[in-house]
Amino acid sequence: MIYQCTEKDRSRILDYIAKEPEMNLFIFGDIENFGVAKDPVWIRILTNPDGSWNALLLQFFDNFVLYSQNADYDAAAAAKFLKQQKPSCISGKLELLKPLARYFPDKDLEPTYMSRCNKVNPDAVHPLPADVTVREMTPPDFKELSELLCKIEEFAKTYTNPEKSKKEKLINYEHGSHTYGVYRNGKLLATAATTADNSQSAMIVSVATLPGERGHGFATAAVAKLCANCFASGMHFLCLFYDNPAAGRIYRRIGFEELGQYAMLH
Repeated sequence: MIYQCTEKDRSRILDYIAKEPEMNLFIFGDIENFGVAKDPVWIRILTNPDGSWNALLLQFFDNFVLYSQNADYDAAAAAKFLKQQKPSCISGKLELLKPLARYFPDKDLEPTYMSRCNKVNPDAVHPLPADVTVREMTPPDFKELSELLCKIEEFAKTYTNPEKSKKEKLINYEHGSHTYGVYRNGKLLATAATTADNSQSAMIVSVATLPGERGHGFATAAVAKLCANCFASGMHFLCLFYDNPAAGRIYRRIGFEELGQYAMLH
């Protein structure tokens, strides 16, 4: 059975996800920022016949996060519910998404590495050219930001509609997320952002550089600046996931360490 959570379930949800805070950062952050049952966040529980919890599904717009304490959760029941919702993307621990993937032959399973950073390595960023600056982006910048992300091949399945991306970015901004851009003469060259920001942590996402501007450390500068400001605000740790070995080397230089495998089904 599928159970629709309400605010009275908040403490039980937080207890359920507490053992793996990094893998469940999206869930924790979205609950803290939006609540348990309020647009754009909804949480459903797949229950066992005895009423115990089999798996948890968090919806954020048309994206879903799946989590279960049991690797042998009922993937068929989860897939049946998800198919009715027509998800754009489903994410979660790789071991949980593998059994789910067979029910979505039209989607690709993309394994990634989840990493955690507790502090920024001060030697990670090389000096930028004099005409290049790094600054926080605000709503007037989001149109250009969305257009950049939609041009990046790596994000082709995630950022398909500039207007939709701009709307989601604005909602995240209103709930505490931050985005930094690297500029030359007013042109956006690279970017990095947080999402699921909360009192303890945030997820680093949307790390991107224009193809013709890669190899100059611009994305590294954006990520390092973003992380430093998050820690200065009182956060205890930051997470990100990646699938590019070259990117992994950059993130490790900044201060990230791999924890395990995450995945997206999209």
